[in-house]
Amino acid sequence: MHIFAVLIAMLLLLPSCGGRAASDSFNIALSQEPPVLDVMLNSSISGKMIAVGNVYEKLLVLDAEGMIRPELAESYTLSEDRKELSFVLRDDVIFHNGDILSASDAASSMNRWLDAVPAALIASGGAYFTVSDERTIAIRSDSDLSFLPIMMASSPQSAVIMPKECIDKAMEVGLITEYIGTGPYEFGEWRSGEYIELKAFDGYKSYSSDSSGIWGRKDCSAKTLRYYFVPDETTRVAGLEGGIYDAIDCVPSDDVERIEKEGFKVLQGGENGSIVLVFNKKEGKAADKLFRQAVSLIADRDTLMRSCYGDYGFSLHSDYMEAEQRLWAVDSAEDPYGKMDAEKGMALLSGSSYDGTAVEILTSNLTNLDRIAVALASCLERAGVDADVRVLDWASFLEKRKDPSSWDIYVSAMSKVPVPQLKTYLSPSFPGWFDDPELSENLRNLSSGTVEAAAEEWKDLQKELWEYVPVMVPGHYSTIFAVSPEHEGVIIDDGFYFWNME
Repeated sequence: MHIFAVLIAMLLLLPSCGGRAASDSFNIALSQEPPVLDVMLNSSISGKMIAVGNVYEKLLVLDAEGMIRPELAESYTLSEDRKELSFVLRDDVIFHNGDILSASDAASSMNRWLDAVPAALIASGGAYFTVSDERTIAIRSDSDLSFLPIMMASSPQSAVIMPKECIDKAMEVGLITEYIGTGPYEFGEWRSGEYIELKAFDGYKSYSSDSSGIWGRKDCSAKTLRYYFVPDETTRVAGLEGGIYDAIDCVPSDDVERIEKEGFKVLQGGENGSIVLVFNKKEGKAADKLFRQAVSLIADRDTLMRSCYGDYGFSLHSDYMEAEQRLWAVDSAEDPYGKMDAEKGMALLSGSSYDGTAVEILTSNLTNLDRIAVALASCLERAGVDADVRVLDWASFLEKRKDPSSWDIYVSAMSKVPVPQLKTYLSPSFPGWFDDPELSENLRNLSSGTVEAAAEEWKDLQKELWEYVPVMVPGHYSTIFAVSPEHEGVIIDDGFYFWNME
């Protein structure tokens, strides 16, 4: 049966790939085709994996330790009053069209990014970048700019640098249509529904002999990267085993042990985001904090996450920020409602305003989130609490969650963000309606000093939020990647990267 699956996969793919590529090529199967490669406007994970770091680079990136490091910038400086940031550009950077990176290119790119990312424009105090000289750009503001560098380095909508002419054309048509960057690979072709091909850029100069995560040395041992779009997980795995692909993403949990025994390297990426059970704090059962605390104790986090992910691809901790964001790390052992204790939970529930009617749980059928909702309902029912689950398609779910009369808890997935202030469920206008004035004020005040000071303040605020329970975070999800055994040096970050393979 397994060989048959391989044969089916090969037959399906022959029209588009014509068999195994040449030895200096590297074939990757992705579960999702990006809608666009305009990574400033779109934050799709597949688009970032293909374009950011390969085709495009940024002024700043985060290294493997979560520290900000210059990439296209040679250096950057924050003024003593924290209201001016200046960036000196490297002088050896060439775009794929042969032009030399100029301050005008960098300023135009960064200003388009500010317009594309409202939170970044807020962090800049509404100020924009200007050209100081041919190698320097700066931004001056009446506001504190301490948070802008980390957002530049890690925003889901990427602050990539491209030629000013590409930015000018995008102003006319709305999207980037020419994919010209400074990265180690240049754009080759895009066959919609089939693949995107990148070619090694001969003019690329690596900016360091060291590497840490996605920062540093990029050698491009593979001269061609071809990213195939293969939504069916069985076909992806069969293609890896049959030698059609050198690497795949989104490996199903059920296949991990088998393909490891076959010699393939199975790698778990960093935490891409979190699963959240959002409580309706505007009206109904969950408006009572005791009810929220009770549910957090009754629900078995391990059961919830395994219902969706199986044995792999997740981690259990209740921090709102992801584990790799070490600056914001808080020990989840301090969460008083972070571990299952059904007896204590039922005691809290009996003291709450809970009226005994069924808990209304809303979710979508996107990426098995409905399984988590069903598992949550089972946990509640085992404790003697009735629960009803309503599963909708994603668009209908987004609309229904706006109605506070139709649900008590909804289950969703939230992408990683660079700073806590960008957690949408901590907004009073976001469905869930975070409504504590003091906690909201403390959250806003995180932006009033340095990032380091804010990180210390966040540790106290995280503990207060665990007590208040605006959401329950049962765990964080990761992508499982697999690579053929002959390849070493694949970098795993938010995606997987192949610059320094051996």
